[in-house]
Amino acid sequence: MAVEDVVAREFALKRYIRAHSAEKYLVYHSTQKRPCGQLLVVDDGYDLFLSLILYPSFGWDEPAYYLENDPDGRSFAELLVDVVAADVIEPWGGGKWHLEIFRSSNAEPEDWNGEM
Repeated sequence: MAVEDVVAREFALKRYIRAHSAEKYLVYHSTQKRPCGQLLVVDDGYDLFLSLILYPSFGWDEPAYYLENDPDGRSFAELLVDVVAADVIEPWGGGKWHLEIFRSSNAEPEDWNGEM
């Protein structure tokens, strides 16, 4: 759907750390200056293991768009999964992958103290 593509383009995944078999990305949305999440990717040689951490500073459960007479709208969190698949999983070669999504209790990693 074209509307979903437009809304998905408002997300940007910027690689923060790159290693041989792992990467860390910060998740940005065009409406915010600071990251609204982060993504950790680990490749064990067979599968990709992804951990997506959503910060509470963004309305992840809000509808990402509104179309008249469309009862099947999607949330920002659901669209972000599509962005991750297109921008991260496909460049790693696709294949089998496992995604865990966490919601942090604090907006910034420095404030987490191990809490999610």
